Amino acid sequence: MTMFVISGCGYKPVAQYGRDLLPDPVYVDVKLSGVEPQNGVYLKDEIIRTLTTEFHEKVVADRAGALSRIIVPEYKIGYSPLTYDTNGYVTRYRVSTSILFVLQTPENNLSKRISSSEDVSIQSSSLTSSAARDAAIRVGIRKAMDQFIAWIAEKGIRK
Repeated sequence: MTMFVISGCGYKPVAQYGRDLLPDPVYVDVKLSGVEPQNGVYLKDEIIRTLTTEFHEKVVADRAGALSRIIVPEYKIGYSPLTYDTNGYVTRYRVSTSILFVLQTPENNLSKRISSSEDVSIQSSSLTSSAARDAAIRVGIRKAMDQFIAWIAEKGIRK
């Protein structure tokens, strides 16, 4: 006599919780800053990347065709010096991000402000310093998106 036992642990991947909370298609809207609009473009790209790769969501360009919406009505990216050289020039600074996320779904209207930071050293060339600053902004945004994923998963678990 042969017997098979099938057992499950009840584990659900984070992406499943996200799909449970955010029915697709999803529309993403990031209000661009007048000071540094490229940071809003980075942010929108990262949100779309997260939705498509982490949650396997369909993202649409038309607000009317979406069941869910992720709106970023405001974000702030700030810079603060951390260390100075002997001449008083900044050699390392912190890039801080603060992003207000608003989720609108058929069942929920939620909002959450998420903050993150990344430290960057200033290079001798202004070109490499600018590239390092942009890279730090992107890393800060990715860190915020990791927190966003965790927040969505938590909301999906509690649903």
